[in-house]
Amino acid sequence: MNTIKHIFKLFLITLTICSCGNDAKKEKEGREVIAQTKKVVKEVPKSNDFREQLKATDPATEAQFQNWLPENLGDFKRSEFTKTRISQNDIASAGAIYVNGDKRLELAIVDGASKDGLLAINSHYMAQNLKLDNTNASGYEKTYERNSLKVLETYIKKDNFYRALFLYNMRFGIKIESHGLNNDELWQVIDTLNLEKLNDL
Repeated sequence: MNTIKHIFKLFLITLTICSCGNDAKKEKEGREVIAQTKKVVKEVPKSNDFREQLKATDPATEAQFQNWLPENLGDFKRSEFTKTRISQNDIASAGAIYVNGDKRLELAIVDGASKDGLLAINSHYMAQNLKLDNTNASGYEKTYERNSLKVLETYIKKDNFYRALFLYNMRFGIKIESHGLNNDELWQVIDTLNLEKLNDL
């Protein structure tokens, strides 16, 4: 409904601009508004289709996610499975802890499918559209694109802690947290994930 109001508002602005004269500046503004209106109209079905498709999709099972979580991530060995704190029964999620000496990784995955799935991947989805670059003496929070993934990354210097959050295939929300690794080591681990296998779920 808000999107429809936005489109209608842009349409009214276009009519106003076009009726206020024929000089070049107003014509240019009118064309820009029309182009923006067309863009919004085109994007609405895509957005709705994305959400409706997830609602109509059966979520993966916890067992499927556990089978996807590898036994080893590079030099890290899986020590245990974990559960994410999600109250809805129809939201699929799973996680695992990996260790290598005093270094530790926590990997969690959640499925955006089902009627409530969008709630579970909300933060991952936001990372697709946010532009952040907040840096201070204690660390940073920033968004960037790597290997076709739009990533929200957090770094806390005193704890040597990284968190990378991203959405795969507009469905699977993935979070990986590291303790004792540097950024290059973290991405070496992420690059070992078999993300394409999720397409079969």
